[in-house]
Amino acid sequence: MMFRHAPRSRRLAALLVLLVGGAAGGCGGPTRTAGTAGVPAEELAVLSVPQLPDEAHVRIRTIRFDDSGDAYDVGGGRDFYVLPGGRTAALTFVARTPTPPGVAGWFVPSRKLTLPPVTNVPLGTMTAGKTYELAAPSLETFEQLLDGGGLSLVREKVK
Repeated sequence: MMFRHAPRSRRLAALLVLLVGGAAGGCGGPTRTAGTAGVPAEELAVLSVPQLPDEAHVRIRTIRFDDSGDAYDVGGGRDFYVLPGGRTAALTFVARTPTPPGVAGWFVPSRKLTLPPVTNVPLGTMTAGKTYELAAPSLETFEQLLDGGGLSLVREKVK
């Protein structure tokens, strides 16, 4: 009886391997965002959105470009093809409270809290054929904002 079901279980196992492999490997390369379908890759910019470190207790959940269109899950980090030019984004974050050690940890809720989206975040101007990365704002970028409104949260990625 056990051997009679072996071919079916092998087919199921092969299907699971294909599905898991496809989900883990993806289609390879950046995700095309709204307006980039059919545009050659060399005419687009690439934006790399890394995930925030665990110490931050906040994670980037989704990003939506130019505050319209689809919201894309960031996961552990993700690359996107974007149209060249000045871009903005809407970001949603998930916060999780750190659990204090010992008995006090029993009384702290461990669920994640999705924060309201932060909209109209200036990403800056991106050029076709270049790769950029989302960067944490520094004191210098805040000074630029105060001086003339030139805040940009992206920088050209060093290869």
